[in-house]
Amino acid sequence: MHKIGILLAPAADVAGLVVAGLSLVERQARTLVRAGCAPVLLVGAEPLTPIPDGVEAVSTHALHARLAQDSTALALVIAPGLVIDERAVAAVMAAGAPAILVSDGTRVTPPGVERLDAHDLAVGIMAIPVRQLTEVVATIGDWDLGSTLIRTLAADTNVERVRLESITLYARDRRREVPMLWMRPMDNASARQAGNFVVAQAQKGCLDWPARFIHPWVEDALVRLLAPTPITPNMVTLFTAILGIAAGVALATGALWWGLGLALLCGPLDGVDGKLARTRQEFSRWGDLEHAIDKILEYGWYLCAAWWFAGQSGSALPWAIAALIILPALVEAVQGEFYRRMTGSQLDDAGLFERRARLVAGRRNTFLWTWAGFAAFGLWFEGFVAIAVYSIVTTGVAQWRFYKRLGHFAREGDARVSANYAATRYDFLVVASRPSERLPKARL
Repeated sequence: MHKIGILLAPAADVAGLVVAGLSLVERQARTLVRAGCAPVLLVGAEPLTPIPDGVEAVSTHALHARLAQDSTALALVIAPGLVIDERAVAAVMAAGAPAILVSDGTRVTPPGVERLDAHDLAVGIMAIPVRQLTEVVATIGDWDLGSTLIRTLAADTNVERVRLESITLYARDRRREVPMLWMRPMDNASARQAGNFVVAQAQKGCLDWPARFIHPWVEDALVRLLAPTPITPNMVTLFTAILGIAAGVALATGALWWGLGLALLCGPLDGVDGKLARTRQEFSRWGDLEHAIDKILEYGWYLCAAWWFAGQSGSALPWAIAALIILPALVEAVQGEFYRRMTGSQLDDAGLFERRARLVAGRRNTFLWTWAGFAAFGLWFEGFVAIAVYSIVTTGVAQWRFYKRLGHFAREGDARVSANYAATRYDFLVVASRPSERLPKARL
């Protein structure tokens, strides 16, 4: 069904508050666009309210005529000035229409929240058919549109109440549980608090130890610095790529510390583009290409280092070492992507073992910091060899977990796979606890 977005305008001074680089109205509009809404209408805006590009301002009295253009659509309505999690928006949309987001009504009512009844609070998102919305608008008079809609849905026995507390906190794209975002900034201080929450939400989980313990400090500072600027995530990606090329040139020409330092600097910068995109809700179709660029740069560094080592030693051994770094790492990357496409989740996030292994597994960051440890004692080539060993061991473990997890996924999803798996088992690995389990296996 076609969806349109309805933003109920806050007061002009509140609408202009900036949360992580975006005004409240622009952040709400991007949330709705991200949810598939078009057009996005800003209803009842005061004369001085800043209107973002792509948002159509409509007075309450003109709304009835405007809705006639989208009479068969579903309207997604967001309360004035509400900064809301995209998972809450998705949950309301998935519930069908009419639907309303509610929260526990037994606690004290927060400021700006209306009580739906004795049990529930209406917490700012409604999905309502445009035809039903048009009927409300036609009879509203001078009443507040948001409050009138809440009263209408409260009296509707067919309305689906989506509980905010029931929405899962696990965010698959960030591979961790992410606290639910629900804030209504009313001044600059609360807008800054909301901005800090948004930046913290953008952090991914299930990372190697440098990306988990070192990089976030740098990433968060840069995201806060860049969020209010015209610099886009793609620009950050391009700058990181240029820095990565410079690192490769330095390694190939023997400026090893410069090369390693620039390569290490690419680590936190690599996290900035994605975190900035999530913070500003600014996504591009080219975003996935960034991962391929990262791999090309990383593998290029090893080849550049091999070039230098081979030139100094007159031996082909450095090239063999580079191959032992790159080929296992490439195998692991390809099988990880295959697993993601097959299952919809990352192999690194498949279970407790995988998440713990990811912390120390051989990847770009852990490779480079390992190399830095050897380099501190002047053991540049020995560190290069250590990376190769690290890569081989990591890929071996990843292979084991790949087959184990993929087999488990297949058995759960298809009874035929489960039956074949049982029928072709290796008897010497089976410990039978009942006589019936010692029957001969089927021959297929």
